[in-house]
Amino acid sequence: MGIAVDVSCSMGAATGPIASAAWILARACALTDPEARSATVAYGRSLNPITAPGRVPKKVTEFDATATGHDIGGAIDALAAGVGLARPGAARLLVIASDGYYRNEERAAGTARVARLRAAGCAMLWLAFAPDPTPFPGITVLELTDPAQAATAIGQAATRALAAT
Repeated sequence: MGIAVDVSCSMGAATGPIASAAWILARACALTDPEARSATVAYGRSLNPITAPGRVPKKVTEFDATATGHDIGGAIDALAAGVGLARPGAARLLVIASDGYYRNEERAAGTARVARLRAAGCAMLWLAFAPDPTPFPGITVLELTDPAQAATAIGQAATRALAAT
């Protein structure tokens, strides 16, 4: 599982829920199968690793959303390489936590990479923490409006995304 978290300025109000969601997903991945691997990358104009491939976070990693730009293409590439999202033979899931407010070239880069991974059989899940997200085409979208229900909702959405591939 690869988890890409948008840390641009427009995501400032969602940093707590995003950090919790990334931790929930990484822990769930580890509990599902001891051989399963996940990694989390925060992206703005540059990439920042949150958890390395195969390392399960012991606690929620908090971060600020003060970045400009969106290297979503680079984030997806790093996660695909780090945890083998394009490699057949196992269930694979890319999770993007973002509002999707990208410039045209950023959107084109993300859309192309998502399409490539979908063609390789990778499931997709978009976590939105505010209304009216603008996800890439072909991604299962989950709008998280109730933090108390986040763990259950994320688990159910991830299961639906995996079943759809």
